[in-house]
Amino acid sequence: MDAALHAARPAPPTSLRGVRPIFTLAAPLVGFFMIYTAVDIATVGMLGRLGNAAIAGVGAGSAIYGAICALLYGVDTGVQAIVARTTGAGRPGRIADVLAAAHAGAIPLAMAVAAVAWVIGPSLVAIILPDHAAAAAGGAWIVVAAPSMVFLAVTLPINAAWIGSGRPMIATAVTAVSAPLQVGLTFLFVLGWGPVRGFGAIGGALAMDGAMLACIAVQGGLALRLIPGFLSVRPRLGGVAEIAAIGWPISAQQSLLQVALMGVFAVIAQLGAAPAAIANVLLTLTNVPTQTGTGLGAAAATLVGQALGRGDARDARTWGWRTTGVVVAITAPMGLVLALAPHALLSLFLRDPATLAMAILPARIVGFGVAINTAAIALGYSFRGAGATKIAAVVPFASLWFVQLPLMIWIGIGLHQGLVGMIAVLTGVTTVDAMVLAALWAGSAWTRVWIATAARPVALPATLRRIAILGGGGAGKSTLARRLGETLGLPVIHLDRLAYGPGWTRRAPDAFSADLAASLPTDGWVVDGSYGEASALTLPQADLVIWLDQPAWRRLLRSWRKTVTHRDRPRADRPDGCEEGFGWRYARLVLEFGRWSPALEAQLAAASRGPVLRLRGDSEAARFADAAAGLS
Repeated sequence: MDAALHAARPAPPTSLRGVRPIFTLAAPLVGFFMIYTAVDIATVGMLGRLGNAAIAGVGAGSAIYGAICALLYGVDTGVQAIVARTTGAGRPGRIADVLAAAHAGAIPLAMAVAAVAWVIGPSLVAIILPDHAAAAAGGAWIVVAAPSMVFLAVTLPINAAWIGSGRPMIATAVTAVSAPLQVGLTFLFVLGWGPVRGFGAIGGALAMDGAMLACIAVQGGLALRLIPGFLSVRPRLGGVAEIAAIGWPISAQQSLLQVALMGVFAVIAQLGAAPAAIANVLLTLTNVPTQTGTGLGAAAATLVGQALGRGDARDARTWGWRTTGVVVAITAPMGLVLALAPHALLSLFLRDPATLAMAILPARIVGFGVAINTAAIALGYSFRGAGATKIAAVVPFASLWFVQLPLMIWIGIGLHQGLVGMIAVLTGVTTVDAMVLAALWAGSAWTRVWIATAARPVALPATLRRIAILGGGGAGKSTLARRLGETLGLPVIHLDRLAYGPGWTRRAPDAFSADLAASLPTDGWVVDGSYGEASALTLPQADLVIWLDQPAWRRLLRSWRKTVTHRDRPRADRPDGCEEGFGWRYARLVLEFGRWSPALEAQLAAASRGPVLRLRGDSEAARFADAAAGLS
């Protein structure tokens, strides 16, 4: 593996120039998230005029909505990571393909989860909230909000494509159009105005549905204009699988996170509607620094992904550290405002004096923990940009389910510490999460990404400079070698040209090895061919060994076809002075070529320094070739 992958943690930037790309990308992203946060604050403020039951009910409904809707969030992560890498590799034309695959997977999934939310959502709210008035408000809200999940599946991948391609301002501009509409509709539908009667809690869901429909119209029009091939490209199953392979850990983690938050909300709600209302208000207030961290983190994901797309793991690591430092510097003062002046902020939402007094100490604890939480967010997004979504998902998942939730139940309920004890546990566990993520980012595990094959996933180095391609005659080695050479900018060496002289005369092994050693560039290569004496030179240096596993009948057919097609035409992989020919001896060599086996895999793994990747059939070879642009 390249030594850059083991680079030590860089020093923090000392000038604005070092963080300017972060702000260039993050400014519109932060604006994007702040607009949504302003909508949330306005909505909760309007609900506050209806009382604790409305705030608690919508809070519980939102937790359930989030848990179901989070199944779609992996699509966002997968699209952004792939688009960022292809953009960094100079292949922006692939964005339409990525979006086609994303919509092909996300829209049917969204229809299914929306149906689930519509059917079981009210029952779940009733389980969470013992207060009947709050449960009625939350159940009605989630039924009306369910269709917006399908709308989200349309807009989410497009937003991720804007961000991943370095054009987040477009996403922000669209949100700037839809957000005022949502605020206006929320006021109209929640409280009513003039001849329009307010619908109460469900008015917020109606407003969200209407605003998202408007967002679809604007996003679709911009995508048709600015993304070549949008809506005209047929989705590939391999593209759907590629997005799913990157995104499913985030979908699972986010869904389980939201399920755990539902549990937390249910535990808090056992104390009454007032603590549940406080929890919803605190979540709304901390959305400002949280979404700031999310916007900056999304910028880090783009910068990390593009750096890895250029093959620069050291630069990727640097962007993760820099962004985390910027996040802490910006969000810490926001948290201090909540910690030092909680009454002024809470009184905007909580009208009951007893509820307001109960919220003061939890708000102070939350305020002091804001910077730690946003640091963990920034590091998590850095892992996402690196394609290391399993790391980003496993750490918060494990701490939430196995540490945080049990401790909150034990301390908050068992030890009668109530909401204050639960908030203290939340802050402490988040601190540990941030420390663990920082330690992992300082290591090298995230510099390896995973390519899924029919056999099993294989970890690949983030930088590919030396690739050895093996397989039988007619397996497609030369074709894949040429494509990888073009994609990665590496010279291609066809071993047949070195192994044979005129008239297909086999050269002496020593001469062959000597010529090969002289032909291998020091800065990288793609070698195509299966020769024992060559493997002794190439495998110990290879970052990756590829075995093309094709059925014997297909290899035989291709071997015959290329002799017919190229009989009187030049071919890059054919030795000089050799004519194409096909006979029984050639056919027997093709048919008798050794097959893949665990013993062969062990032998190749022992001989090579890099991983061994078995590609079965043309589809896996094509998917790997597409993904290679994002690996180096």
